[in-house]
Amino acid sequence: MDFDEKIKEKITQFFDWINRPIIQNYYIKDLQNWDALCASLHILRDLQRPKEEYYALKSINHLEAIGIMQTLYIEQDTMQTLQNALLEEKFNGFKLDKYNKVRDLRNKIFGHPSDKQSGKIKTRHFFDILDNKEQLVKHLYWGTEKEIESEEFHIPQIIKENSKHTFTYLEDLEVNFINKFAEIMTNYKISFNDIFKGANYTFEKLLTKENDDVVIESYEGTIESEFEKIKIGLIERNIYESYERKLKVLEFLSSKLKSLFYKQTYKDIEFYTYASTLSEKIRQLSSELKVLDKETIAK
Repeated sequence: MDFDEKIKEKITQFFDWINRPIIQNYYIKDLQNWDALCASLHILRDLQRPKEEYYALKSINHLEAIGIMQTLYIEQDTMQTLQNALLEEKFNGFKLDKYNKVRDLRNKIFGHPSDKQSGKIKTRHFFDILDNKEQLVKHLYWGTEKEIESEEFHIPQIIKENSKHTFTYLEDLEVNFINKFAEIMTNYKISFNDIFKGANYTFEKLLTKENDDVVIESYEGTIESEFEKIKIGLIERNIYESYERKLKVLEFLSSKLKSLFYKQTYKDIEFYTYASTLSEKIRQLSSELKVLDKETIAK
């Protein structure tokens, strides 16, 4: 598999990650950064198409040569934006130095002609196509104290070199992104893996014994206290609104069940209905939240 195909796979992976509820709601707090994140992924994906079309050309002209080099330049800028947005780095400028060779080549040549100033030395650059079928380009340049010099290169090689660097940056970004969210997850006060640990035992007793004092007396500590923990966990993950209704249903069922303690038991259809329904709802929500945490940065 070539680097361009690998780039597409990485982009798909990042799209999948940022569409997961915890990650999406983490970033969406900063709408400007969220817009930059989404836009950079979309642009990076769209830029792969002109590269494919360029590879398929049987011959090239000057405009196509300029166009593909501009495509690479935009890809580089987009990668910098993507890194800034995903890692929440606030700075202006360009720091992805693996791109320097290709970036400098584009800046020098494809203004056609273009003047560059380095200290007191001024140079002028332009290019010519030596072989439009082989996509062989000649870069000519001269300065105030130099004769005309030149270098030759094949554009497809430049594209592949740039794609290799893009893929490398995406790999590095993936590692940093996973580490970032692993740290965020460990810093949460509430772990969804620990919620409702005693729920199965509690409801087993409520649904098989009459007025089990031990279970009833500890009900608020083993069941109702978990509601508040879940609320805290959802708020710190910034997804409370998505689960607010489900949590309120649990609280409603629990209040109805508690009012029947010492009055009715599992033998009464009303008690049994509230207890069994609440038990099932707790099991469903608990499972959903555990999966949510588990899959947040899973591939």
